[in-house]
Amino acid sequence: MSRLAKSQLAIFCLATCISVAQADPRWITGTYRNPALGYSIKVPSGFKGLTGDQAGPERGLRISLASGGTISVWGEPNSLEWNSPEQGVRRLLNHEKCAGARQLTPASAGKLRGAAGILVCSDRVLEAILVFRPGGGLIYWLLLETNSMHKLEDEATLNRVAATFRLIPWQ
Repeated sequence: MSRLAKSQLAIFCLATCISVAQADPRWITGTYRNPALGYSIKVPSGFKGLTGDQAGPERGLRISLASGGTISVWGEPNSLEWNSPEQGVRRLLNHEKCAGARQLTPASAGKLRGAAGILVCSDRVLEAILVFRPGGGLIYWLLLETNSMHKLEDEATLNRVAATFRLIPWQ
């Protein structure tokens, strides 16, 4: 086999592997269920969530808001072994390169209690809610990214989404 044919075969195999590894993006309305990570949420009426657009296993979805902001919801292993949701939220907010004030408060997602944090950088607003699955292992994030002009309305949508969070059987 010629060198050119081997290169073409290698490119074809690589392209096939990449297309198999990436899920097809899909739009979600109503209830989003993720049995692999053991949770569900409801996308508010009038909104759509996008999932399957990231590389690797599906962890959650992103809801586009009318303001141009987004709400992202995902689950993941507690790989950094945080002892509390406050510790995780603090780490996330401190990772942001901004001198804005960071505020931590108790929060909930469905029936789970956790922590929330808000960071305002100039016009950018970042609000995170983190809860832990009882018994350990998995953690769940709800993240709002918006601007200060739409903070109140987008925060209300985040809270509506958080209220619908439910644990489902983990498969």
